[in-house]
Amino acid sequence: MIKSINSTQAERLIKDKKDLVILDVRRLNEYKEGRLFNSINIPVEELEWEVSEIEEYKEKPILVYCKVGVRSSVACNFLEEEGFKELYNLRGGILDFSGEIEN
Repeated sequence: MIKSINSTQAERLIKDKKDLVILDVRRLNEYKEGRLFNSINIPVEELEWEVSEIEEYKEKPILVYCKVGVRSSVACNFLEEEGFKELYNLRGGILDFSGEIEN
């Protein structure tokens, strides 16, 4: 299941789901500029080869984000095909996110 959510919904999800995994699919240089707290960085271009790194989270809720929401949408579709169950795509990406950002 993939659900597209906005910034407010993402903030609520982060607060309410203690087992939430946050996946940043931007490039490493973008990730270093600022990211959601406790996020894992696997660029979408590398996800196919690096999916084993997050295999253990297949049954957990995963919030996927990028800069504006396009790469995260691609990543969500791929992860769903790989058997991940509960995926949330941050619509508008980190640019629209109004919560706290870690530098």
